[in-house]
Amino acid sequence: MPPFVEDTIVAISTPPGIGGLAVVRISGPLALETINQYFSSHQKLKPRYATFGKLNHPSLSEGDFDDCVVTYFKGPRSVTGEDLVEISIHGGAYLQQKLLEVLLRAPGLRAASAGEFTFRSFLSGRIDLSRAEAVVDLIHAKDEAAHKNARNQLQGKLRTLVEGMSEKLIHSLAILEAELDFSDQEIVFSPPQALVDPLAEILGTADILLETYFYGRRLEEGIRIPLVGAPNSGKSSLFNLLLGEDRAIVTAQAGTTRDTIEKTIVIAGHSVVLVDTAGLRETVSEAELSGVDRSLDEIDSADLVILVFAPDTSTAIPDDLIQTPQITVFNKLDLVSDPPKDMDVCLSCTTGAGLDTLKKTLYQHVINMVNLGVGGVVLNNARHRDVFIRFRDQIATSMASIQNEFGPEYIASDLRQALDILGEITGKTTPDDILNQIFSGFCVGK
Repeated sequence: MPPFVEDTIVAISTPPGIGGLAVVRISGPLALETINQYFSSHQKLKPRYATFGKLNHPSLSEGDFDDCVVTYFKGPRSVTGEDLVEISIHGGAYLQQKLLEVLLRAPGLRAASAGEFTFRSFLSGRIDLSRAEAVVDLIHAKDEAAHKNARNQLQGKLRTLVEGMSEKLIHSLAILEAELDFSDQEIVFSPPQALVDPLAEILGTADILLETYFYGRRLEEGIRIPLVGAPNSGKSSLFNLLLGEDRAIVTAQAGTTRDTIEKTIVIAGHSVVLVDTAGLRETVSEAELSGVDRSLDEIDSADLVILVFAPDTSTAIPDDLIQTPQITVFNKLDLVSDPPKDMDVCLSCTTGAGLDTLKKTLYQHVINMVNLGVGGVVLNNARHRDVFIRFRDQIATSMASIQNEFGPEYIASDLRQALDILGEITGKTTPDDILNQIFSGFCVGK
């Protein structure tokens, strides 16, 4: 990421390829001057108005290039905080590249770096760092839950929470600083012990946020649910039934599935990765052994396990094999007259009986995994998690200093460090190399 300078940048802001429309962005002090050279209309460009006209500069295909709509945003009331122009043209690949090529020959313009539009928005104070990161999350959201979490962060809920915690810290710090500044005067100050309760409240909030990280990562990766059981218990049939398609091979021969097969579906607005696994049994077959090992790996990394049993297969699965939450499913209900009573669900993959019950059970399990966090804030960013871990540890250090009756100068120093750490979330105290790393992960044009 190049250092921020007062120059003008340009980039295609829509995804590569052919589409109905494409958007080319120009941001910087020369944005309006530049577009006026290439655009003609019966109307003068006005801030925050979309204006229809033509791109007809001589360098653009003999002066008549394309109809377009130009929207002008005058800084600082723009997404970048500076003059910004968005050119909407037809989405042909040639049109996009030709326009970009011509604009890059205009005096004072250069190609934008990855994430530079959002970076300028951050530097101009339009958004804080947590909201900038939410832009990426919003773009990559795969389901309703991930979209909602990204929207919450983009709307500033994490920033609001951090600012609230910072204000409490500043209040505590102010008490200590006042005591240090006026120690030579006959003024009675609250003892440091009075800060324990507010610091404990801050510590509790940090702990709750850190607990949401598991769920936050599942928003990104999907809740992982393998189907586990003995060979020929009907795991692959059930896998296909839940998907509504024939994804896994199903035969009467035990041991058909020798590798894991996975597919993402959406349950209760959350991405769920269903995994069909190889049957668990003792075997000397190298291929089957490899499949069993992969099944065991899936169990270890699972958020929920569907244990599949059947009347004609062994149900001897060691109790200590699975430590994660489970749904026990008895399959092949159509083959028995007296199904077991100790199963969560009894069904038949052949007739479909009991499938609705399993879907409702799955739905409830997924809902129960949801952790709404604090004020709708869920941590899904590894950087945020690292910051809050260090912040929590620093608050704990501050409280220990109070309990050990250290002087106010030591406690104040601890709190200043905690405040600096917390500031990394919004970008107030974030080192430049971290900023560069964050924004370089954006696509060009964003």
